[in-house]
Amino acid sequence: MSEKNKIGRRVFMGTGLLGVGGALGWLVGRPKNAPKKPPGEKTALPPELVNKFEYDLSAYEKTDRDLLLYNEANSFPTNFQRVARMTIMPDDRILVAGDKSVKIFNLNGSMELEVPLERLPHCLYAGENEFIVSHWDRFLIYDYQGNLKSKTESLGEKVYITAIVADDDGLFLADAGNREVLRCDREGNIEYKFGKKDPSLKNPGFAVPSPFFDLKMASDGNLRIVNPGRLRVETYTADGRFQSSWGEPGIKIDRFCGCCNPAFFAFTPDGSFVTSEKGLARINVYDQDGNFQGTVAGPDMLITDRSVVKKASPDEKIGLGFDVTVDSGGRVLALDPYKKSIRVFEPKTTV
Repeated sequence: MSEKNKIGRRVFMGTGLLGVGGALGWLVGRPKNAPKKPPGEKTALPPELVNKFEYDLSAYEKTDRDLLLYNEANSFPTNFQRVARMTIMPDDRILVAGDKSVKIFNLNGSMELEVPLERLPHCLYAGENEFIVSHWDRFLIYDYQGNLKSKTESLGEKVYITAIVADDDGLFLADAGNREVLRCDREGNIEYKFGKKDPSLKNPGFAVPSPFFDLKMASDGNLRIVNPGRLRVETYTADGRFQSSWGEPGIKIDRFCGCCNPAFFAFTPDGSFVTSEKGLARINVYDQDGNFQGTVAGPDMLITDRSVVKKASPDEKIGLGFDVTVDSGGRVLALDPYKKSIRVFEPKTTV
């Protein structure tokens, strides 16, 4: 692992450990007037207090079949040792990044092309005639024959790219390292950035506890951006002005739980949201206004063998999520980070 990646991981791990440390300090903290314990004597929480603060998610791991809107129809291996991200191409072929390459698959699972990379890829964007792949702090543009069209230098020492969208004039990059969105041209020249708390733009500020910070461009021309620490999806104009948000924290099926969710999201053909949460793994559907519609797959469907979680990559320390994308027929594709496979969910037919 490069020194930069080690530094990046320490930043996000440190954030998580601070939160855990604060919680533990609150649980075991003593009033100032509490009697001192004898030297060498250990202090333990009484069983009733331990049970009171036990974080039990088992009741929420079973999928309510009445809420299921999809059936799992297919799955196929990527043959990567480490999967990173996935997206759908305009012709419904599938781009998958992992190890040190990007692969193109058809929906039957056959690989059509593999494009080698010099570094580990981190996220993807598929345009009409080209795709963009990022490393931690820079991006490269390829045509669909695998020819490199351009690449940038580093965009900054703390830049940590987690999502990309493009329009005719340039790119928007989610930068988890600086907790902001960068607007740049195709050569990587940064034109402006936004995301810090700014009353003049009504921006609440992005809270990004870990490197999960997704964004997409909606059909109305506005950006939809996950504010992961606030557990919601926010709408911004292209020049970075906050418009609205939806999403609430909670363990219930229609809310987002954990420290930083949804980890990923995608749009259906009608503009609804497909969200994917890490931690309590679940993939759900919300309408354009953020109203819960139903489930694609729940925790007991996504992770059927818990032994694979223990064998996952070191990234498990900061959480793993199922990246999602949706094809033109409304099928939801999920990138399984444990089995290193693509899982295809088809909408249920209604009579």
